[in-house]
Amino acid sequence: MKKVVLLVILNIVLLIEAAGLAVVFVYNESMIRDEAELQAAQELAEEARAKQEADKAISKCAAESMAAAYTAYENRYPVQTEEGAHRGISILMYHTVYDPLNPPNVRIDNNFISTVNLEEQLKYLTDEGYSFPTWEEVRLYIDGEIDLPEKSVVLTFDDGTDGFRKNGVPLLNKYKVPATAFIIVSRNGKRWAAHKKDYPYLDLESHSYDMHRPGGRVGHGGIMTVLPYEAIYDDLKQSQEILGNSNAFAYPFGDVDNYGQCRDAVEGAGFLCAVTTKYGKVYPGADPFLLPRMRVIGRNSLAAFITLL
Repeated sequence: MKKVVLLVILNIVLLIEAAGLAVVFVYNESMIRDEAELQAAQELAEEARAKQEADKAISKCAAESMAAAYTAYENRYPVQTEEGAHRGISILMYHTVYDPLNPPNVRIDNNFISTVNLEEQLKYLTDEGYSFPTWEEVRLYIDGEIDLPEKSVVLTFDDGTDGFRKNGVPLLNKYKVPATAFIIVSRNGKRWAAHKKDYPYLDLESHSYDMHRPGGRVGHGGIMTVLPYEAIYDDLKQSQEILGNSNAFAYPFGDVDNYGQCRDAVEGAGFLCAVTTKYGKVYPGADPFLLPRMRVIGRNSLAAFITLL
């Protein structure tokens, strides 16, 4: 009888020890799982902190750049006057250029301008002594820091088309007129960037890396307006890396969302200015990331062009 009791007690002890080991095993496994989750969470937090610090650094660099620009230009341009502020400045919007002696095999719409008309306009601008401010100078003017010459204008060409490269760029070189080409980088950005030396009067800027496509529900339906902030930001940084510039940005299709996310992503990416397709001149006090432009209708006369200036 005593042996039976002892065996029962021994079994109970063994069961208790086994249960204890099981508890310890489960506890240890839980600890390992919790530690892995904690490590993953810490890595995500560190990544978010790194991105935040990078954004701060970009903003600091942009602020320092603008401060340096204020200093550099204070002797070059007069302090802004009421007359200068009231005058405003036109940012002209072109698209593609064609040779009328060898026209493209597509329908020529308002986005096309012939080499004949473009050359007439460039000749007028140079003959009349127009100045072509940089984007830094435009930003300084918008911020109320400087006056620009009375005859000032900014030329922009959207999309970076082959027609513009073949027919428009040679005319800019001929008349030594600075202009900005807004490039859809995923399509031909690397080619443009690889031949910068051939475009001494051209500033290559972003028209996005790969956001010039449908999918949105605002304006012309560009997808940028429905993408999350992070996706927009990453696209913009990719385009900057390839082109090597971050002076200005042109919204694909001119579309901007109603909540300010597109605009904020452009500012966060470190651009100085951004342009839309909204019609109008630019005046001091304007939002530098929502600037209007004056569309150049390719078939219009020189007299009509002059009214845009």
